[in-house]
Amino acid sequence: MKAVQRVSRTELARNTRRVLSDVQRGRTALIENYGEPEAALLDIVDYRILRAVMRYHAEEPEIAPDAGLPDEAIRELDDPDARYGLVFAHYLAGSISLARAAELLEMPWLELRTRCLRLNVPLRAAPGDATEAAADVAAAADW
Repeated sequence: MKAVQRVSRTELARNTRRVLSDVQRGRTALIENYGEPEAALLDIVDYRILRAVMRYHAEEPEIAPDAGLPDEAIRELDDPDARYGLVFAHYLAGSISLARAAELLEMPWLELRTRCLRLNVPLRAAPGDATEAAADVAAAADW
């Protein structure tokens, strides 16, 4: 399945359920009018990841690589966009691993990794130290 589908406005009106189902499975829909793209539909999780990554690069928060991110900091956030923003800021700063990010976002590590690969979000290939490796192993065991 291609990652992007081109859909006319008419086709979207006639097949909204199918198009949205495809979008929820990770297939972005470019909505066209007379062959020209006008809008894009993407899965809400992909949207939140992209916004979090853009926000991180636009604001470059100062986060120490050994800062970590406690569960309580995430539980205090009611807004999903803020949650994704905080988690991805710590992940991109090297403060937490992808496995820890997945745990904090309550999704399987493999799903988050797949989404990051599809969205071209940078992935760190290996844990930074033994503590991070142990955290990755624990997150994988929980999954």
